[in-house]
Amino acid sequence: MFRVMRHLMMTAAFLACSVPAFCQNDAQELVSTVVNNELHSQNREHYWMYLDRDTTQGKTELKRVLQQPECWFRWPIEIDDHPVSPQERENARRQIDDLVTNPAMRDKDRKQIDQDASKAKALLKILPDAFLFTSEGQQREMLVFKFRPNPNYDPPTREAKVFHAMAGTLFVNKKENRLEKLTGTLTHNVQFGWGILGKIHKGGTFEVEQSEEAPGDWELTLLNVHISGKALFFHAISEQQHEVMTDFEAVPAGIGLQQAAKMVEESGSR
Repeated sequence: MFRVMRHLMMTAAFLACSVPAFCQNDAQELVSTVVNNELHSQNREHYWMYLDRDTTQGKTELKRVLQQPECWFRWPIEIDDHPVSPQERENARRQIDDLVTNPAMRDKDRKQIDQDASKAKALLKILPDAFLFTSEGQQREMLVFKFRPNPNYDPPTREAKVFHAMAGTLFVNKKENRLEKLTGTLTHNVQFGWGILGKIHKGGTFEVEQSEEAPGDWELTLLNVHISGKALFFHAISEQQHEVMTDFEAVPAGIGLQQAAKMVEESGSR
């Protein structure tokens, strides 16, 4: 649900202001600028290969991911800190071959990627309106803002309703006005359909981090989500995920699908 979350400078007069001089309007304006920067960056065509260590529901997978316009290739390296078996490598090779040769498989993969990106983009867009921000000063090269739910905001979706229930801290890269880190905690239970359809429990946490992997190119490097609750007919809701992305390498422009598939497999095997 929170898979989440990826990608304008302030005016010269605003940059001239001292950090303690931030009032709430200044903070809200800066957050709007940061959001615009993140949304604008998503229009750039850039593709990476990187290591992805994802722990979800107690299972840890380490894989190499290679992004392409048509789809993303994934090559497994370890599962629960053990090398993958020959059968698991064969399964991965078969899946990659399907992506290379089958347009329907590529379309399916691309659709899932776009859906995740769309949800993250929708949550990013509501930041300036869904929360009230106050300055907490500066840490190293980051401006620090506390945020809390804006009581006058009406969340339009279930995802937005959960997101809006959080309070936490936003860290902004001062030089480029980019989102560097966001941490939040659910301040109260979130109910759907008066609790009949589901309830997310108070105290759940959410954390994302970005880093600049190339000039002006910020990539998601950490996603940490821990929420729980109940769904319809008392089924448990549990989103426990810790995902870390490292070792980013730019993918050469214009390579074909077969070459990309070979690259991710060879890289994952080294």
